[in-house]
Amino acid sequence: MENEETVSRSAKNARAPQKNNHSNKKKNRWLVPIVGLLISLSLVFTVGLFYFQSHFFITAKANGVDIGFLNVKDAKKKLEELNKSEPVVIKADGKEETIELPEKYEITEEYLKQSISDRSIKLPINEDYKTELKNKLGALAFAEGTPSQDAKVEKVDGTYQIVPEQLGTTVDKEALIAQVLKDVDANKGTYVYDVKDFYQKPAVTKEDKGLQDKLAVLSKKENKSITLDINGEKLTLTKEELQSFINESGDVDPNKVYAWVEQTNQKYGSIFKPIIFTNVHGVTTKYKNNGSYGWDINMPQTRDLIVQAINSEKETEEITVPIDGDVTQSTTVNKDYVEIDLNDQKMYFFKNGAKVVETDVITGRYNKGTATVPGFHTILYKDTDTKLEGEMLDGSDYSVPVKYWMPLMSYGGVVTQIGIHDADYKAEYFGNKEAYKTNFGSNGCINTPGDAVAQIFNGAYAGMPVIIYGHIYDDAPGEFDKPVDYGEPA
Repeated sequence: MENEETVSRSAKNARAPQKNNHSNKKKNRWLVPIVGLLISLSLVFTVGLFYFQSHFFITAKANGVDIGFLNVKDAKKKLEELNKSEPVVIKADGKEETIELPEKYEITEEYLKQSISDRSIKLPINEDYKTELKNKLGALAFAEGTPSQDAKVEKVDGTYQIVPEQLGTTVDKEALIAQVLKDVDANKGTYVYDVKDFYQKPAVTKEDKGLQDKLAVLSKKENKSITLDINGEKLTLTKEELQSFINESGDVDPNKVYAWVEQTNQKYGSIFKPIIFTNVHGVTTKYKNNGSYGWDINMPQTRDLIVQAINSEKETEEITVPIDGDVTQSTTVNKDYVEIDLNDQKMYFFKNGAKVVETDVITGRYNKGTATVPGFHTILYKDTDTKLEGEMLDGSDYSVPVKYWMPLMSYGGVVTQIGIHDADYKAEYFGNKEAYKTNFGSNGCINTPGDAVAQIFNGAYAGMPVIIYGHIYDDAPGEFDKPVDYGEPA
């Protein structure tokens, strides 16, 4: 038994070394190829490292052109294709203009050597390339053509509408040059252009929101209902009148409104209407208004009110027109006035239609230069205890103290320096119809007895009408130096 166990152990011990030897052989079999592969890779890497020091990497590109595996010389030769001469063709008026592209890139072996390790290379641009190309394109001459028309808002058939844009035939050379440069930069390859594609485009089209908004505002303005109350008379602005106030920008032009108000004032204002007067002899005559009797429209205020109404959000508006002057003063003078009959050398004072004073007077000396001029006048103001001073026709000065003084305003707003005043020192000559032909004639004023002029002075007021009529100076020597109005039959 003991020997068998001993033998068994010996046998096991004898087999153990055989197993280890087999494992080592297996390992040695795999190690050789791996070492060989590593050596090969190392060799390839070394060779590749050396190779790509003079050649571009496999994925290298210059301006999109594949130059992988190429050396500098071959790469330069291939890239020079980028600089091959290509024509730019411009078509215009059935003709063609051809421009040869200048060299776009500076391709040098030195630059490529410096970029040998780069995967993506951007070639330097020839500094004179764009300038030269621009100059060539800029030298092209095109027909003048017609300019494009922007879309705009315009009055058509009595209403505001958007008039569409119109394409002209003027070439936008800058746009053409910009497109050629863009295409050449992108190496498009085909460079053919028709100038029709580069006609200057309108800056504003019919779809422009600004135009749409403007049309909406204008339509609202032109369709407003604006009524003016002019001293009791109603006047509604027409659509055409509203349109005439609006300028090309769509804004209300205050100057245009003012011009309209001015015309309306001439039509409605009583100061612009003739004076109708019936004298003590029953003769009715029409005189020119001197511009101070009656009323007229306050034009600046009315203009502003109309502008505000047009620009407001309201669709309907009524404006009470502000009035300057006395609205109670009618163009028919028959209540408060002074009447002077030159032929009879008489003066009458009426108050509330009733004759209050009738008096003899002495008017201007018999010369047109010192005449008491016929026409419609108004009392400018009243003054007492004053001195009238001036110069006579012969050059001599005069200075006359008076108790009552009422100067007159004549046609056209002329202050005549003629007025009504007392002259009691001529008392014995009142009633003499020929006194005005003597040295007792005045320098144009209406000389009046003190008692009579006192009554007139107390009842008169600034703005009161003074109507003077008669033809006694028709044959007088000299020339009238003040407005004269004999009136017309009414």
